[in-house]
Amino acid sequence: MTPIDDLSDDEFAHLVQRAARLPDAPSALVRAAIDLWPAAGPAAQRLLAEPAQRRQPEPAAARPLADLLDRVQRAASRVVTAVLSADSWALPAVAHGLRAGRADTRHLLFSAQGRDIDLRISPSAGRYALTGQVLGPDEVGTVELAFGAAAPAAAMRHATLDDLGAFRLDGVDSGPVRLTLRLGGDEIVLPPIDVGGAPP
Repeated sequence: MTPIDDLSDDEFAHLVQRAARLPDAPSALVRAAIDLWPAAGPAAQRLLAEPAQRRQPEPAAARPLADLLDRVQRAASRVVTAVLSADSWALPAVAHGLRAGRADTRHLLFSAQGRDIDLRISPSAGRYALTGQVLGPDEVGTVELAFGAAAPAAAMRHATLDDLGAFRLDGVDSGPVRLTLRLGGDEIVLPPIDVGGAPP
């Protein structure tokens, strides 16, 4: 196969047309990639064609090229918002005269893209532990926890899924958090969660 830098405009246009007919590529993503290409210029095109593991750190002048690459990679991943399916603290009240007490551990179940995300929030040494498991297609991935609505990158915590799709984040303070799971080409965003909030 001829390297992409050595293709004529006609050969490149032919490849673009073939790529646009891929049945498994979302048409919006194909269109966005095609629209980005002419604006990238030859240096960015070489950067996009080079495998990630061989890329060298770019000088400051080449930063716009790296930003373009990040935009293309983000566009390639699907961002999906998970839906809350069950919350143990939202169960109906027990009839009068029966024993009932809310468990300290809150159990939440989310659904997204053929996966279920089982999340438990438990008190642990004056703070909280978030443990969970992704049930569905076996994929490697990471979990990102951000504190508050607009947390800076420094305030984020990360965990890697183990072989069973499980993860654990210890020492979490009470308050609103956001969880984002990155699995294969998908980015699954859970609705905001109030850690340590009082049961309804």
